[in-house]
Amino acid sequence: MFTTPRNEHTPGSWTRRGRARGGARLTAVVAAAAAASLLSACTPGAAGAEDGAEFPQAGSTIEWIVPSAAGAGNDILARIMAPAMAEDLGVNIKVVNKEGGNQVIGLNALASAKPDGLSLGFTNIPSIFGRYLDPSKKAGFDRESFAPTGSFALNDIVIGVNKDSPYATTQELFDAVKASPGTITVGTDSRAGDDHVNLRTIEKELGLEFNIVHYNSGADKIAALVSGEVDFALGGVSSFIGQAKSGEINVLSVLSDVPSPFFPEVTTLSEQGFEVAPMSNNFAVSVPAGTPAPTVAALEAALQAATEDPDVVTALENAGTVPNWMPAADVATLWEEREATTKPIIEELIAGESRSVRSPNEPDTTSSVRIHQTSRRTAHAQRVRE
Repeated sequence: MFTTPRNEHTPGSWTRRGRARGGARLTAVVAAAAAASLLSACTPGAAGAEDGAEFPQAGSTIEWIVPSAAGAGNDILARIMAPAMAEDLGVNIKVVNKEGGNQVIGLNALASAKPDGLSLGFTNIPSIFGRYLDPSKKAGFDRESFAPTGSFALNDIVIGVNKDSPYATTQELFDAVKASPGTITVGTDSRAGDDHVNLRTIEKELGLEFNIVHYNSGADKIAALVSGEVDFALGGVSSFIGQAKSGEINVLSVLSDVPSPFFPEVTTLSEQGFEVAPMSNNFAVSVPAGTPAPTVAALEAALQAATEDPDVVTALENAGTVPNWMPAADVATLWEEREATTKPIIEELIAGESRSVRSPNEPDTTSSVRIHQTSRRTAHAQRVRE
């Protein structure tokens, strides 16, 4: 398994080198160009290096396509990164929200954009897999539709319960699951998404059976947890941190390979004696396949410089993410290897080889699936915020 290289980091302790300038920036661009050349050389329709020699044109506008609503996690992060990248490149970067279809609409827009460096967007790993490996989503893209420019942050995965939950530890929660298989409810942010895949992985590796309930977004999932509509939820720290700080949610365990700097007192699942493969999300940024290598290199260097900017670091931490730079070539490797391990799980889920699960607004057609019925259900179904 490809493990995400992780910088040692606690909030406020990032090595603050600032933006690369002069010779340092030139070195970064040259190194990035070499990596980008390897990526684009294997991409159908890739343009020659000379086609990207003039990128970026001073004063031009780059669109950062966010496949989520304004105010959602991806949107917040794009608005943190865009100003620093724009200053570094000498361009304007406009954040454009293209929500809907469980992020497929925005990802389709990115994949089909002109490969000239003026369109970039999130291709987060592993959440993007559920968008194109699930045929029901009717995505017009796959891994070959994009060229990564890098990944700037990690989102550690945690398990959380409502403040009034009877489960004070992960052991107590899992003991209850074992005692009554298929009845303890857990919320996800989408069917066949990363939450769903992570839960299925835990079920397989620990011999558990959850009652999985799908919501339309991470915000809906957290609202259901806070209201007591589900027994627990799994997901990224950035989704949990606000309610955890306010005392509405208790975080029981971290599923990443090291403790989260945002919950240093919470141990990892493996430290608690549960052997499960580490899980985390990478906030990756890509451009359409075929974008010239020098253009990809320029964007990669700007993304790295922004990731190391002190003000950006602070803002990323405040958003509940761990600033963590990963070059484009490493993102491409991570993407390929994690897709290979995730694809069989998604195919199994889609084929119905696992037991039935349902969304909260779907009729309950199986007596083995239990779900809480509350007045918040209608509110959750009214608006999709991904």
